[in-house]
Amino acid sequence: MSLTRQPNIICRWEPTELASTILSASSRQVIRSWISSSEFLDEHHHPVMLMTNNRSPNSFSYLVRVTDPDFAPTVVLNELLRKGVVESLDNGYLLLRRSVYAPSQPRLHGGSRINKVFRHEDEFPRRRYNDVY
Repeated sequence: MSLTRQPNIICRWEPTELASTILSASSRQVIRSWISSSEFLDEHHHPVMLMTNNRSPNSFSYLVRVTDPDFAPTVVLNELLRKGVVESLDNGYLLLRRSVYAPSQPRLHGGSRINKVFRHEDEFPRRRYNDVY
């Protein structure tokens, strides 16, 4: 099921650049469902912890099946565990790490910096001190 067809989408969160860089397309899609579908958010709109081995609505397998029935839950789960995106807790739940999602930022029309005129020296885009050259 596509997120665009689901009526219960909440756009409070979006995947971080880290998640978009290290995850496969199927895992990114599952993460996007987890952080935007009201079915998988608590009353404060934070992603809930999901059960690992269960077919109930609060399980990881159910999340994957709702996202796309063609995805294999074990394959997606293994990737997320291997890359440290989720943490398996002793009580049988999965916790989505906070480093994988961030508050949604409003998209500005014409937000490209390609044709932008910078009026002050402080506006020029610069490398962060920790970027690799």
